Amino acid sequence: MMSKALAPYTTQCVGIDISENMVAAYNSQAENQGLSHDEMHAIVGDLAAADGPQPADLLSDPSFFGFDVATVGGGLHHFADPELAAARLVQRLRPGGVLLVWDFLPHGPIHGHQYGVMHHGLSEERVRAMFEGAGAGKGFSLEVLGSGLTFSSSDEVMRREIFLARGEKEA
Repeated sequence: MMSKALAPYTTQCVGIDISENMVAAYNSQAENQGLSHDEMHAIVGDLAAADGPQPADLLSDPSFFGFDVATVGGGLHHFADPELAAARLVQRLRPGGVLLVWDFLPHGPIHGHQYGVMHHGLSEERVRAMFEGAGAGKGFSLEVLGSGLTFSSSDEVMRREIFLARGEKEA
């Protein structure tokens, strides 16, 4: 979703995901939009691996550094260590580059929908500290978007507030 929203304003979008299925879906959507591999593509990888970004040989390539913008769309709550993930993303930004994240504000657990959820939302204080600790605290802002999202299952309806946070890497 973040790549699709930003694509008209970029020359290249590169996605990284640990899920082969998510990478395949990303690449299929890019192709269906008529975008070339050079314009938008994703690879299977893990920037937040405890022992360093994996696959190390691919993600150490200079083409995976110097980005103007790094984004996480609705996924930071899935990382075991969101602070590490943010730091690894900021390392890949050029000086003055922007880290942009949308995710959920704190909420209670969703019954029966826990697959991969490591955190039940992130507070503004935690996100601010995360950006600052990662080196992207300059110009930090966090805005709550609209009235949130509503999820429903057979036995409950849940509303989640969404935020969009941004900060710049120090020059």
